[in-house]
Amino acid sequence: IVEELTWARTRPVELIDALRERLKHYKGKDCYPPERAGQCVVTKEGAAVVREAIDYVTSLETLGGVGTASQPGLAMAGEDHVHDIGQTGTASHTSSDGTNAADRARRYGNFELFGECLWYGSDRADARCVVLDLIIDDGVPSRGHRLGVLDPRYDTVGVSYGSHCTFGRLAALEFARGWEPDELAMSDRRKAGPHRISPEVMAAAKAKAETAWSLGSCPVCGEPIKGGKVTELAEMGKLHAACFKCSNAGCGCALAGVPYKVQDKALYCKTCFYEKFGEKCKACGKVIMGTMVSCSLGKLHLECLICSTCQKSIGKASFSTSDGIIRCQACAAAAEAAASAAAAPEKRGKGALASAGSAIAGPKAKAKTKAKAKPAAAKVSMSK
Repeated sequence: IVEELTWARTRPVELIDALRERLKHYKGKDCYPPERAGQCVVTKEGAAVVREAIDYVTSLETLGGVGTASQPGLAMAGEDHVHDIGQTGTASHTSSDGTNAADRARRYGNFELFGECLWYGSDRADARCVVLDLIIDDGVPSRGHRLGVLDPRYDTVGVSYGSHCTFGRLAALEFARGWEPDELAMSDRRKAGPHRISPEVMAAAKAKAETAWSLGSCPVCGEPIKGGKVTELAEMGKLHAACFKCSNAGCGCALAGVPYKVQDKALYCKTCFYEKFGEKCKACGKVIMGTMVSCSLGKLHLECLICSTCQKSIGKASFSTSDGIIRCQACAAAAEAAASAAAAPEKRGKGALASAGSAIAGPKAKAKTKAKAKPAAAKVSMSK
């Protein structure tokens, strides 16, 4: 990030080219940056603010850089803040205990001039993307980040980068002129780690955390949606992207980009949904997740639809369930023919004589034998 800051300040022509390239990815107020692989980032001002940034950079004289390495003492001040608000989820330059940015820097040294810029975004953004976002400064009326990054008075910077529970990632850029590090304080800080704030203060800060976004409450966790990665579903509305996961105990798999189901306002992956709510195959007893066949015997996997006589797969062809047995059309017809042949002697009546090669019929029975009804073919329905 330090190297990209120096690039932006010392190479204005290249910076303008990069901003013009960014313009190509806007559709109204929606931006589709390459690093997001087609995913949309909703902006507050759209392409207009990018054009404004180009005009601003064009009006500047070439600036001096801020070096190529992060200044350790200033970076420690930034890390203290990242460690703090990264956990509370707020977007603020003030610490949870009320400490301001300049006083955080004074823990580790002194300065003539100081300023802080905070960037919030995705872990997919690279260092140049971070710097371009700050220069564009979407949604910030004062353009304080743009003015800070391109302030000619600064000659050094310390940067800290870490996680943020609302937005995903946070970068703290601590700019200064005339920085004089306190080596003893920095040595103690290296041993102790980031400045500690009491759990009670942190909890209170998290409860009243605020950002520039207010998108209602997440239907999964019930917490307010204050920005960051948000998923919107037709069945449930907006929710935290981190909450878009299977609700089944012991699973919890992420559902982005995979089939999912919603039941009673709860999210399930395909496997867990069918295990919990799906039909079971009458033949094998397992849950039916694919094509299902319904007949008078119950519901079956398509692959479990096997003729009980020839043991061949029936697939999507017609079949019979006469006498509670699944038969393909051919075997059902053969069984019907055999049943008719077995009933033939009864039709000849009493007193009939038979000899090899001939048959002598007795007198016709007065009462006609009623024709036996053919078994009806099973009604079949298939669904997925």
